[in-house]
Amino acid sequence: MAPAIQGRKIAITGASGQLGKPTIDALVELGAHTVTAIQRPEAASTFPVGITVKKGNLKDEAFLTEVLKGQDVLVLMPPLAQLVELQEPAIRAAANAGVPYILPSEFGPDPFAGQLVEENELLIAKKRIRDLIESIGVSSWISIAVGPWLDAGLTQGLWGIEPKTRKATIWRGADAKINTATISHTAEAVAAVLSLPEAELAKYKNKAVYTPSFHLTQREILDAVQRATGTTDADWDIKTRDVNEVAREYEDKISQGDGVAPFIKFFVTHFLEGHGGDFNHKADSTELEKLEQLGLHKEDLVQAIKVALQ
Repeated sequence: MAPAIQGRKIAITGASGQLGKPTIDALVELGAHTVTAIQRPEAASTFPVGITVKKGNLKDEAFLTEVLKGQDVLVLMPPLAQLVELQEPAIRAAANAGVPYILPSEFGPDPFAGQLVEENELLIAKKRIRDLIESIGVSSWISIAVGPWLDAGLTQGLWGIEPKTRKATIWRGADAKINTATISHTAEAVAAVLSLPEAELAKYKNKAVYTPSFHLTQREILDAVQRATGTTDADWDIKTRDVNEVAREYEDKISQGDGVAPFIKFFVTHFLEGHGGDFNHKADSTELEKLEQLGLHKEDLVQAIKVALQ
């Protein structure tokens, strides 16, 4: 028996972004929620009928507190460059307004992957946000753990695989399986989780919901890309590099202020055995079934890649 959808009042910052837009669409499709998009004054984004738009300074706690009064959930989807500066005032405002749940910008790796978190500045910043929510003690956070986004990583060449140029670098020594999913799957997961009955949602206070689509090695991702593009190794320029050599290179670039190197590190370290990129054992099939009954679709790997590369 499918769980009944519980409608909630949900406020979202970053609602017009890469993840925000499909999340809005997924929430609207369920037809049970009251959604408010909190936007900068100059924002010109448009939203589906029924979405309330509130504009103001996203660092202004007083403005945010007023908007968040009466909301059940605050969903934070800031640009990565403003990960901390736009989340901190919103979290304090949510506490002022008594918002019970916050989904911080936690739509990727397992937040409890100790070594992975310790080695990536981006994940350290995310932990800082979770710690702030817990220290204030009014709201509870929920993380949507899907792994790095398959589609975004492919289009940006961050998996070591560049479909457009048909070049790939296989990281020797980074051979573990990792979990991943697409952006659209992540959006559906957010909407499904926020539609759970209160007793079910409350189980995830200050925890992660593990909703990955795929469990793959880097080579398996390349194999899937080849199936999606009708190619073989013969059509590609494939090199193999020792992961330690790659690590030295990206650490040097990070120290020099290179903007892309931290993201290369982020993807490489996921494939290191024991770092936490593989959380397949944490995904509960019973819980996933509940989310699937609330609109979370199973993904087809090759089809997902075809869509990403269109």
